[in-house]
Amino acid sequence: MSTGTRQSASTASLEGRLGDEHGQGLFDQLTDVQFWIKDAQGRYVRVNAALLMNYGFNDTGAVLGKTDRELFAPHLADRYLLDDRAVLAGRPIHGRIELVARPDHSTGWHVTDKIPLRSRAGRIIATAGITRDLHGHSAAAIGDRIGALAPVVELVRATYAEPLDKPLLARSIGRSIRSLERQFTAAFGMPLLGYQRMLRMHQACHWLVTTRRPITGIALDLGYGDHSHFTREFGRLFGVSPRVYRARWAHRADATPASASLPRPVAPR
Repeated sequence: MSTGTRQSASTASLEGRLGDEHGQGLFDQLTDVQFWIKDAQGRYVRVNAALLMNYGFNDTGAVLGKTDRELFAPHLADRYLLDDRAVLAGRPIHGRIELVARPDHSTGWHVTDKIPLRSRAGRIIATAGITRDLHGHSAAAIGDRIGALAPVVELVRATYAEPLDKPLLARSIGRSIRSLERQFTAAFGMPLLGYQRMLRMHQACHWLVTTRRPITGIALDLGYGDHSHFTREFGRLFGVSPRVYRARWAHRADATPASASLPRPVAPR
């Protein structure tokens, strides 16, 4: 028997003896890292304790076998679904900074990685992911690349309804505009304008499903000049108009455990 054959047989034998737990207890010790595996249909098949605690679920029985649309607020579920489609198509996500909702209706900054899982035949059959809170020791562990941009992130988040003031953002970290744009895109995987748009859309979804505010009013409050501009951008991201999105999801707003909004924007000082 060749060395390669012996190694393959040994691996198969080990996998056959491991059972279903496969290190689940180890992932449960990572209190600041959320871990999950979903099948090709988007159903959760593994989650760790940190994920359950973050979203306020009592136990794995509340999550396993369910999809994001059954568990989360629609604007969150739609984002997760878009990610799953990309990863299942073979496009992993590495080091993306994003807002993650919490059961107290706040949001926190996380860095997220998602990868495809393949069968022995090489076919993609599932996705796996982790997301880590950027606060406290986790932020230090992730590195200077993100920490250096913290003033920019906070300014964009606080003024997302205002025109993007790139000179102000560049001055906040002592960089030129060109240098800031390169550094930001490298860290976040999107340009500054794309990041501002994502924040606006996050808030738009929250208002659409949790309030009866007129859509034109939402558009103006988010910094769009008119209803049509907002509707075009919303449709490009979600594939439906704000009106259709509201009709589809508003009835579920009170039933989901994590429906978080951003803070109201304030003018820069």
